[in-house]
Amino acid sequence: MKKKYTRRDALVGSFLVVGSAAANEVETSKSITPTQIEGPFYPDMDNNLTKVMGSKKKPIGKTIYVHGKVSDKQGKPVERAVVEIWQTDNKGIYNHAGDPRQADRDINFQFFGRSVTDKNGRYFFKTIKPAAYGVRDDWQRPPHIHFKVYRRGFEDLTTQLYFSGDPLNIKDGIYNNIPEKNRKNVTVDFNLAIGLDSKLVKYIGDQFGQKKGIENSSTVGLFDIVINTVV
Repeated sequence: MKKKYTRRDALVGSFLVVGSAAANEVETSKSITPTQIEGPFYPDMDNNLTKVMGSKKKPIGKTIYVHGKVSDKQGKPVERAVVEIWQTDNKGIYNHAGDPRQADRDINFQFFGRSVTDKNGRYFFKTIKPAAYGVRDDWQRPPHIHFKVYRRGFEDLTTQLYFSGDPLNIKDGIYNNIPEKNRKNVTVDFNLAIGLDSKLVKYIGDQFGQKKGIENSSTVGLFDIVINTVV
């Protein structure tokens, strides 16, 4: 049976390491650890969830784009904020060991994404619309995307984006825990790209190296985020 290490064991070990390092400091000069390529288990965390490293296939589902601005309460853009998202695939499956349906998940979907805001506080994601999934017999979660935003000097924000008009929203306990006056801040309208301003379409497409813009059949949602400064 493997030994269970306690906090006391960890502290003792750290003292031994520090003591050993101090004893050898005069004798040995440290060399910088060499860099290596990322291994296959490091998550693909760019802002295009429809393209998985090593795969030539596209994920199943409707392509959507999410973009917005991160700002403080005074409306000032927050540059270099990290915006992370995670969501289910088109079958409502998460890439998580706690989801028992791992064998059925879409291996051509990235599941996680990361975007760093520019000088104007802008971020961009290309992904698919997630599916609803059952939590228990009497509760089905509506389609949603998890967000986490963090930046030094600001409080971390963890929230969720919901799709406007989905009938499951008003039946969802988590959504209904949000004060009614604030629900609009996390409920997003998605509109067909073909009906949007051509400059916006081109601008979003440029973020993903798409010279022809974005797919006419895709939809685009604007999700602006406000974060709190650390007091």
